[in-house]
Amino acid sequence: MPDTPNDHEYRRRALAKIHIAKKELGLSDEMYHDLVRSTVPGKESAADLTDGELRMVLDRLAELGWRPRLPRVSERPLPPMVWKARELWLHLHRLGAVRNPSWAALGRFAKRMTGVGDLRRLSVKQATRVIEALKQWLERVG
Repeated sequence: MPDTPNDHEYRRRALAKIHIAKKELGLSDEMYHDLVRSTVPGKESAADLTDGELRMVLDRLAELGWRPRLPRVSERPLPPMVWKARELWLHLHRLGAVRNPSWAALGRFAKRMTGVGDLRRLSVKQATRVIEALKQWLERVG
């Protein structure tokens, strides 16, 4: 079945993100190929990957600390409370309680807690609710 325009657009954007992440993380070509090989055995270039495999490589890059920059129109500094929630989220990840350490996963958690998934739009009350829930989770885990 031929690629639809959306498939092609996803692929183009995913490849661009991977190469931006490679540069921003300071990965050498050898380190980059090792990362692709360890994520998708038998392949060492993003150009050879399926859409699902591209997503796996992007997830691995996120685990290494890379996150895409927000589009300029939506770019707002994150309030300190959001950074506190992120710190707790990553601590839970290090303890094995959270599988996905990404900002998106934290956003989904916040949405379940508050109904607001965009961390930049949390009110102080909502951010406090998320932080307190994360603290309670940490108490239960460790």
